[in-house]
Amino acid sequence: MLEALVAIGQILGLARAVESIQRLWSKWRQKPVAETLAGRFWRLFEAHGVHRNQIPRFFGHGLQFKDVQDEVALLPCLTDEHLADACQLFGVERQWLERGEGNAHVRHHFYLRPQAFGIFLDELLAARKGLQDVELKAELFGVQERQSQVDSTLLIAQPIGLLNDDVIYRYHQVDGGPLGYWKSRVSNSALVAQALARNLWISGRLCNARKLSSQTYEADLWGTRERDALMMGSRHMDVEDWLLEPQALLEGVDPEANRFGIISALELWLKLEAQGLMEHPFAKPDRREVFQASLEAEKTV
Repeated sequence: MLEALVAIGQILGLARAVESIQRLWSKWRQKPVAETLAGRFWRLFEAHGVHRNQIPRFFGHGLQFKDVQDEVALLPCLTDEHLADACQLFGVERQWLERGEGNAHVRHHFYLRPQAFGIFLDELLAARKGLQDVELKAELFGVQERQSQVDSTLLIAQPIGLLNDDVIYRYHQVDGGPLGYWKSRVSNSALVAQALARNLWISGRLCNARKLSSQTYEADLWGTRERDALMMGSRHMDVEDWLLEPQALLEGVDPEANRFGIISALELWLKLEAQGLMEHPFAKPDRREVFQASLEAEKTV
């Protein structure tokens, strides 16, 4: 009798296991439901810290609570004006919001163009209507490996509004190139100088290469969650030291053959400094002499 009960239990357990496998298989074979325009509209706001129920209060445009309870109710309410103003508010591409194609955010490029980056920062600072007391936030995410080809990303958070006691930010991505490449390292140093000249501190963060690559090339939308995911597990790096000490500038830079990368980095740094592009409030009076001495020492190695 006992053996029969055990056998029945085993049969029932096997049947439940088969049923579970069938459910998983059925779920796996289901085609993913395509995201709708209304779904992306929701996701855009919620990615920036605005819950769907807060959209009428934060965004306005005649939307009411009943309109944001589900996609079926929201879709007929969306007009060309809603889409255009939402894209402008969060700085995203209309093509992404309407069709779900490409990345939501434009990736800015200021490679060896620190003056253009300074103008860009001035525009962001001037756009803080009613939020002059709220600072921009900036983090440079990169990887430490010298020969890594993963591009660094400078993420700038621009305040665009208040919701209760929380600041809502628009995110801007700036392509920084691989930090291990000498030209990218010096280019980023000049961007740091431009930021410091405007009293904006850039927090350097060393990340896992795979995580940063995935976020940079695969995620279609940057928001609070994506920024926090990169911060988690990252380590601090003192990017302002790239403007003060040659050793800090060169740490992690691929020296290349015959120390070409090291010598070229110092030469380019001195060239930009001579053009006034490394100026900032914390610059040491003898900084040029220090970098020049380091260059001469490298040439004799």
